[in-house]
Amino acid sequence: MGAEVQGQFGGNITFTFGNQTFVIADAEIKLSPATFEVSSKANQDGSAAYELKPELVGAEIEFRNVGDVNWAAITQLVGNATIVEQTNGRTHLFTGTRLIGKPDVNLSTGAVAGLKISGGTYQFLGSS
Repeated sequence: MGAEVQGQFGGNITFTFGNQTFVIADAEIKLSPATFEVSSKANQDGSAAYELKPELVGAEIEFRNVGDVNWAAITQLVGNATIVEQTNGRTHLFTGTRLIGKPDVNLSTGAVAGLKISGGTYQFLGSS
């Protein structure tokens, strides 16, 4: 694994959920590590007020199909998900989470979309 380099993004990614590991070079992963969404409002006197809305941690994932995946089985699991940025040396751990959504597998391009990790706890482990 590579050492963490500030400002460097992309590269090879390993995504593991349950007993299924995906090693992918062209993943699109958008993390949502915050447990609150903060919005602002104005009070009657013009002063600021802030509202905190609880949110589940998660991530949107899109990647290329890597072969024999039992999508019905993997979407029924509650478990741990690990995202490793191999090129950059960063690790993201979701504990007690679940895949949500509906996997859409494009047979022409191999792209898998429509899945998210949602719930549980998130931990950034940094460089491995």
